[in-house]
This record gives sequence, C-alpha cells and structure tokens, in this order.
Amino acid sequence: MTISVLPVFPSLLFIDDVPDYQDILPTVYKLRTEEGIQKSNMGGWHSTMQPLPTQLHPHIPFPKFQANCWYNINTNNQGNYSHQHPDNDWSGVLYLKLPPNPAKIEFEHPDLFSQFRSLNSIQQHHPKLQQHYNYYKSYPYTPVEGRMLLFQAALRHRVYLSTTDEERISLSFNIRIDDDE
Repeated sequence: MTISVLPVFPSLLFIDDVPDYQDILPTVYKLRTEEGIQKSNMGGWHSTMQPLPTQLHPHIPFPKFQANCWYNINTNNQGNYSHQHPDNDWSGVLYLKLPPNPAKIEFEHPDLFSQFRSLNSIQQHHPKLQQHYNYYKSYPYTPVEGRMLLFQAALRHRVYLSTTDEERISLSFNIRIDDDE
C-alpha cells in the first residue's frame, strides 16, 4: 500500500538565533531588584511588563507589530504551569542565560483531546511518520542560549522544573500584528 501524507493545519514554530542577546542581561539584573509578579510561574522571578528590546525587532517576521515582554529567572524546582497567551497573535521566548541541561519548554498538541485516539494509532503503527511530522501529544524543546522561539499565542505550553541552582534566564513576549495601513 502506498499512502502519501499532506500535513494540514500545522502549528508553526519559528526559530532564530539573536547574536547580541547578551546585551539584554544588564536590563534583567537591574529589573530583578524590583519585586516580581505571579503569572504562570511556579516560584522563580517574573518581571512586570516591559517594552520589547530593539535587538529582537529584526527577528520578528512581520513588518508591523505591537509587543511587550517580561523576564523570567528560574532555579531549582521552579518552572511554569501549562498556559496560553490569549488576546495576542504570537508569543515567543529568547533564552538569555542557561545552565547545563536546562529545563525544557513543552508545547501541547492543540487538539490533544479530540485527536487522542488518532495520535495513539500513529504512535503505535507508524512511529517514523510520527517523528517526521512531529505528530505527538506534546513536543519538548531543549532551549539554546541566544535562540528565539516564536509560536502561535494560543498554543499551550509549559516549562519543566529546573533541576539546578544555576539560573535559567529568559525573555518572554507577546506580539499583536498591526496590519492597519
């Protein structure tokens, strides 16, 4: 039997390396002297909302957008609950400082509950197809220092708990596409 596959409705994950990412770290350390806020974080420090640093603007693949960001610092047994970023078009993260074996970010399949049986059947009978199309119930991604991920804001995601006392520092952000001409 010969069957071809046409992926329909994929969840896109844009990946780009930001060469001057370390220039942002002094801002994080300055803001860290302020009290953080509680959002999806399990422990750790979460800054208040900030403007998106200009270093990231050339890495956003849309000509006009509005954006805000916040910074996260996690150490041992700290991470983020599963969540989304409603009322935004895209969300992202830039990894500013990572320990060895950093905690992963995990993206959940957007139709996990309605496609649960389909996902299981592909996993059981066609593992190469599953791997080729990343057709998983969830997808863990190992952060790389200086790397930016951009994903649909409605895509549920979480950050695993850190397993080290070394800091895992990230810049998270939301963008809204501004197509008004």
